[in-house]
Amino acid sequence: PAGRRWAAGVDRNERDRQLVDEANARGYGGISISGLFFAGVGCAGGGWYSGWFERADARREYQLADRLKAQGCRVVVFELDGVLSSAKAQGCIPKHELELFLQGTSQDWLPAVKALAFRGFKLAIATRSDPSVWDKTLGSNRDRYLVGPELAKALILKRCPEVLPAFEIMVGYDPQAHQAAPEDSGKRYHMRRIAKHYGTAPGELVLFDTSAGDLVNEEGWHGVLVRDVRQGFQFSDYLPVPANAVSDA
Repeated sequence: PAGRRWAAGVDRNERDRQLVDEANARGYGGISISGLFFAGVGCAGGGWYSGWFERADARREYQLADRLKAQGCRVVVFELDGVLSSAKAQGCIPKHELELFLQGTSQDWLPAVKALAFRGFKLAIATRSDPSVWDKTLGSNRDRYLVGPELAKALILKRCPEVLPAFEIMVGYDPQAHQAAPEDSGKRYHMRRIAKHYGTAPGELVLFDTSAGDLVNEEGWHGVLVRDVRQGFQFSDYLPVPANAVSDA
C-alpha cells in the first residue's frame, strides 16, 4: 500500500511539474504566483497523506524543520553556489547550460526546502552574484545568461516549483563591487534586507552558506556552514549524524 501511495504521489507531482514546464516555455513571467501557491499547498498536503515523505532516513527534513523552529528561526536563507547546487556556476551561467547546472542540485536540499515550505517557514536567497555588476560585465550578451536570483529561480522552477511562493525575496549583491561599508560586508546587507522584507528580528533568520566569513555578523542572525561544495547542502551540516550512520572510515 505504501508503494502505491508513493507511485500515486509521484504521478500527481509529475503532472503538476509538466504544467509548470509548459508555463516555463512561455517564459518565467507566465506563471501565476498565487495559482502556483495554492497548487503547491494542495500538492504538499496531498503528498503528506499519500506517503511522499516516507523516507528511509527517518524524515531528516522534518527533523531539520523542528530543530530550526526550536531555535527560534522563522526565515531560512540559502546561498546559491555550493548550497543549492554543487555545479560551479559562480552565480552566472549561459542559459543553454541550465540543465547541466540542474544536475548538480543538492539531493538533501530538495526534500529539506519542501518540508520547510510545508511547515510555514519563509525562504530567501542571499548571493554575491549581483545582477547590476553582471549587467555591465556582459553588456549586450546579458540576455543570454542567468545571473544570481534568476538562476536560483530557474532551479526552483525546474526542481521544486511548489515552493517558489515561499521565496518572496532573492538578494543578489556584491559588497566588494559596491565598495560597501563594513556594516554591509559579507552577507550583512543581504540579511538586513531579507529581515526587513519579512518584518522579522535578526535572530529569527538563519543563513546556510559555504563561506565562514559570510556567516560573521553583529546583528544576531544564525549561520550554518555548508562544508562540502561538491555535494551542496547536506542535512549533516546542521543535524547530528544519526547513530546508525555508516562511517566512511
